[in-house]
Amino acid sequence: MMRPRSETVPQGIVIYGVGAVGQMVGRLAAERGWSVHGVNRAGDKVGRDLGQLTGVGALAGRPVLDAARVDLGALGADIAVVAVSDRLAENADIHHRLLDAGLNIICLGTESSYPSAANPGLAAEIDRLAETRGVTFTGSGLWDAYRIWTLKTLVGPCTDLRQIHHRSVTDVNRFGPEVIRLTRVGDEPGDVAGDGEGSIYRVLLPQIVESLGLTIESVDAHLEPVTFEVPIECPALGRTVEPGLCAGLRTVIRVATQEGPRALAEIDLRLTQPGEGEWISWRVEGSPPVETHLSGLDTGHATASSVVNRIPDVLAAPPGLVTCDRLPPMTYVPPSSTQQPKRGAA
Repeated sequence: MMRPRSETVPQGIVIYGVGAVGQMVGRLAAERGWSVHGVNRAGDKVGRDLGQLTGVGALAGRPVLDAARVDLGALGADIAVVAVSDRLAENADIHHRLLDAGLNIICLGTESSYPSAANPGLAAEIDRLAETRGVTFTGSGLWDAYRIWTLKTLVGPCTDLRQIHHRSVTDVNRFGPEVIRLTRVGDEPGDVAGDGEGSIYRVLLPQIVESLGLTIESVDAHLEPVTFEVPIECPALGRTVEPGLCAGLRTVIRVATQEGPRALAEIDLRLTQPGEGEWISWRVEGSPPVETHLSGLDTGHATASSVVNRIPDVLAAPPGLVTCDRLPPMTYVPPSSTQQPKRGAA
């Protein structure tokens, strides 16, 4: 059972991975009066001033700690934000360390949004360990306010549902080299495998479909390289991607359900052309039919703010692995909350 959201605020937050998105999470959390610690793998960020990295004076004098040496349980925090990899398996050791230290977790990794669809074995282990330690694990890398709750609202009035169709474009320049690597920017398009089993977005439609109470019959996913006929600047790589080279990937996912409705998603994670912008759209084919298009998005900010505004919900949630579709709809979190923290098991 969830506690009232108004009663939960972190006693301290560990940002595990202080790259571009991790820094923004720290900045937004500090603006709300929450205590923030930065932890990073060995590299040039370790030892740097967190206030300088985030541009927040309140965090000045707090160095970024070495992840290999820090005692995570001694930081006085009760929740950690993991901003390292989109892959559940690559984050597994980090998750285990944080859960062992009695910390709740919000992971930005895309596969963490619905771990059972990515790696059922790891999902079960996370759930078991989180329950044992009396803490909660949630993934928040898919902007559930836009990708889950928007659709649930659109489908709510339907008396007949035949198909849902989702499309989105996200600019990889807003993220770090990990995302650039995953999306094969600059590679030859012929080198991109067509099998979508390994796509980080494969978890999206299964989570959405099952959150609607439908039963999955089959899932088909494949990857398509996205190319342009003009050169595209890639500041994240510090170079121009020439025409014909891969500018990112499109994940195409089709889900059939036992109840009949079908789902289709076409998700572009790529460079964008000048003036194109980022957007998300939904089309619901049914009675009544409806579609919506969200544009003008700043997905880098939305990734960070979706984590920060979810922190009270995760702290209020029961122990174990709790996906975002099982939490309440996301709401605005004002600065300087003063509610009581939730503590993990000793």
